[in-house]
This record gives sequence, structure tokens and C-alpha cells, in this order.
Amino acid sequence: MKNYSVAIFGSSLRADFDKYSDRDLLIVADDFDTLDKLKVEYSKDDWSISYYTYSKLKYLSKSGSLFIKHLQNESKIFIDKTGRLDKIISDFKPKNNYKKDIQDCENYFDIIKTIPKTNLGFAWFCDSLYVGLRNYLVFKNAENEIFEFSYIKLLERLKEQRKINQSDVEILKELRVVKRNYRDEILDELPSLGFIQKVIPILNAIGLLETVNIVDSLTFQNVVEKSIIRKKFNPYQRLRLVEGYYCSQELNIPKLKKIISNPQFYASKMKDNKLTMSLITSMKKLHITKAIANA
Repeated sequence: MKNYSVAIFGSSLRADFDKYSDRDLLIVADDFDTLDKLKVEYSKDDWSISYYTYSKLKYLSKSGSLFIKHLQNESKIFIDKTGRLDKIISDFKPKNNYKKDIQDCENYFDIIKTIPKTNLGFAWFCDSLYVGLRNYLVFKNAENEIFEFSYIKLLERLKEQRKINQSDVEILKELRVVKRNYRDEILDELPSLGFIQKVIPILNAIGLLETVNIVDSLTFQNVVEKSIIRKKFNPYQRLRLVEGYYCSQELNIPKLKKIISNPQFYASKMKDNKLTMSLITSMKKLHITKAIANA
């Protein structure tokens, strides 16, 4: 196999690692064929895998991406024969400011202002919220030259700033549990409407979500279809909206589940309306067919 690098990073190397933490693994190579083969190999060991070409990772480093700072702070390289990954990480320098990144994080929350009233929909909301909240807090701290990537420590910093209290911290910690259950498809332990109603006021106090609309599945689907066409969502937001659409229905589509479970790879394919709307159209047809069969 061609030259490549592999590193463990993130919560696996922290003292606060627990059963709800991801086991993050980074794979870097020159070409996607090598990355695909390595991904298959390492996936057997239950890693949460991020994979990049060397050129892409070098670009991220030069552009001040905090993902590289994350690697600089919390990674352990165990395959890097030519030292290319180590050099990319070592060369990283943070940007002068992260104001645009913070604004992008705030805009991200537009996709979860409407929630489908289903248990799977509530789980999708919590998972999307966890991702958005963690990223927002990382960038807010980076603006003050504090580079913290532990979700638990980020929440503790919020408490120290008196923006939330200990009770709020405990509720927001539960998002990690929901995220793990949702991604592992533990469907008998998904969040309730009551939990959502506890979370929203905390997000309002932080200044991220004033309120959300909890609607029936059909209304949610109409909102998604219209908003994807009218609003300038980025590819990742589009992918998460398609995921929400999927979660608003009782469908089992293995191909689509593969797409929404691998946002790093598939998000880039959601840049235009064509693929996004074709996925939604496919779901709509299957939903109608199922409804007719059950009538």
C-alpha cells in the first residue's frame, strides 16, 4: 500500500473519555483509493474515522482550520513513515480572528429551528444541536486564544462565565448520550419532547436559539423542501436537512442511511439542488407507497 499516515486524536486521549465518547482516528494518504482501503480496514475496529488527502490537510493547516489545532493539541501519530503528517500539524498557525467562523456557526442553527414531532426527529435535532453547540463554543473560545476541544470543559467554561448553571450543564451533557444512542441506533432510548423543552431555554440563554417549532411530519417535510430551494445553505446543512427529512418518516433505506451517516464524504455532493431534491423525491415516493400499502 502507498505511503499513508494514521493518528488517534480527540477524546480517546483525554481524561474525560467515557462510553459516550467517539474513538477518533485520522487517516491521511495521497489518493482516495488508498483512503478507501484503509477506511474499510480500520472500520472493523469500531473507530470513528476522519480521512483526508495530504494536500487537503495541508490546505486546512495553511488556512488556520481549528481541526489542525485539535490535532496539534490532542493527537498521537502511530504511522507516519515520512513525517508528512507531523510536519503539517507542526506548521499550523491559528488565524488572527474567528469572527466569520462564529457567524457560520450561528447560521448553522437555522436548520434546526423546526423539528419533526417524532422520536427519531427529536434525536436528529439533539445530534445536530450537539454538533453545532460544540463547534460554536470551540470558535468562541478560540477568538480569545483559548483552544479547548473537550465538550465537557467547554460547558464548564460557560458555567464559569455565568451563562448557564450546573443544572443546565447536566442537561447539555445529556446531548452526548442522545448522540451516541442515535448514531448506534439504540431506538428505545431516544429523547422525549420533555427533554427538548428543557434544552431550548438553555440555548436561548446562550443566544443561539430563541425558540423552535415542533410540527407534524408532513409540515416539517414541506418546510425542508421549501427552505432547501430558497435558502443558501452550505452542503453540510443540506445533508443534515435531508437527514431530518428521513427521520420524520418511518422508512428504512440502507443507501440513504449510508449517506447521512458519513457527512464528511457526502456533504460535498450536496452543493446543488439536484442531488438533494432527488433524495427527497425518493423518500417521498417510498413514503407514499408505504402509506398506500398500510391503508
